[in-house]
Amino acid sequence: MMAKLMDTGGETDETVYLTGNVQRTLALLTCFLVILLDGFNTTSVSFVVPRLAHEWGLVPARFTPVFVATNVGALIGYVVIGPLAQRIGYRAAGVASVVLFGGFTFLGVFSTNIAMLSVLRLIASIGLGSVLPTAITASTSIMGPKHKIAASLLVTTGMSVGSVTGGITGGPLMQHLGWQSIFIVGGLLPFVLTVPFFRVLSPALCAELAGGRDQASRAGGKLRSLFCDARAGYTLLLWLFAFLVFMDIYGLLFWIPTLLPSFGFSAAKASSGIAAFSLGGLSGNVIMTVAVTAMVLAGRVRLKSALTIGIVLVMVGVLVLGRVQLSGPAVLLMIGVIGAGLINCIMGLTALAVAFYPTDMRATGVGWGHAIGRIGSFVGPSISGALLSMGWPARDIVLTATLPAAAAIVTLGALGLAGRTFARRQSSQALAPR
Repeated sequence: MMAKLMDTGGETDETVYLTGNVQRTLALLTCFLVILLDGFNTTSVSFVVPRLAHEWGLVPARFTPVFVATNVGALIGYVVIGPLAQRIGYRAAGVASVVLFGGFTFLGVFSTNIAMLSVLRLIASIGLGSVLPTAITASTSIMGPKHKIAASLLVTTGMSVGSVTGGITGGPLMQHLGWQSIFIVGGLLPFVLTVPFFRVLSPALCAELAGGRDQASRAGGKLRSLFCDARAGYTLLLWLFAFLVFMDIYGLLFWIPTLLPSFGFSAAKASSGIAAFSLGGLSGNVIMTVAVTAMVLAGRVRLKSALTIGIVLVMVGVLVLGRVQLSGPAVLLMIGVIGAGLINCIMGLTALAVAFYPTDMRATGVGWGHAIGRIGSFVGPSISGALLSMGWPARDIVLTATLPAAAAIVTLGALGLAGRTFARRQSSQALAPR
């Protein structure tokens, strides 16, 4: 039987049409798998490049345009999906995103030079960036207002699962079937999910996500909607949090293999740091999802407190790594702790946007938050690289990660204040005589 749930936490009622626990579970699983493939394809190029560099007789640094194109494409996807979904519908936009990143990932098999691969990655990454807000918005509406934060955390975990899956399967696949196998698997599997994802984005759900078809509802897909009705302060703080978190994550992640030899690792084993960071992130994602689900069942969600604890652990891990002489396993453990705290912040960013923005603004809010974060993902590695070229010791470079982390904690506190101020304003407006 069709159920109708109302969320009174936003400016307008949030109505979600549900058809039973089994259907909701399958729909959530579909969204999770879509994001898993997003994570697999986003990171796939990082382990294809070394093999391509060898086969094409090029140094890995020549592939920088490929990585830049991946980031730029994702940023474009994050920004355009809100207005596009409001214009052509969430079903068309969502399925098109999956087809886009699947199709152009598969075409990577035919790449013969860096320019061609860069163009293909740019277009594929537009789809990769577009599908994340769509799947998250769909999953949160499917699960209803009570469970929307837990749903967003669970689906976002797919990114980490996809990255780890790629790291585990990428080597064997390339060893036995060549580098093309990564693009074949990453390109064809999304097409398997197009029909299930099409069914998840049902007309009833898409009408709810769009908030109707009048002009006011369509405005929810535009950037300016995030700054209307006293939302500007929260939006800007959310963007600052995204920028700081992504800057820290990528500032460490991109340079871990280069810095690890200074901690006693051989060059051949330096990539183990990436595995430790990713596995730590996945472990943190699982713990966060379970913890928030328990909070939901207890009737009290303290998301900002959980994120603050995670960032404090990041700072402890960074300080220990930078100041204490550790054995190899202990170094990897600290990197895992740092990864758990930082990757959780990406999930937290998504959950904060989901909790704050009403349904018709949610894809736009999530997308723009991640887009601003992507800018941080350029800045972080650039700063780390500049410090490295200036001759800074590896331990001192690692220690600089405490600065964005500390700023992120302050920003979380400010977000809490801004959220309470907005809630009081909404309550006073609702109680005001008309």
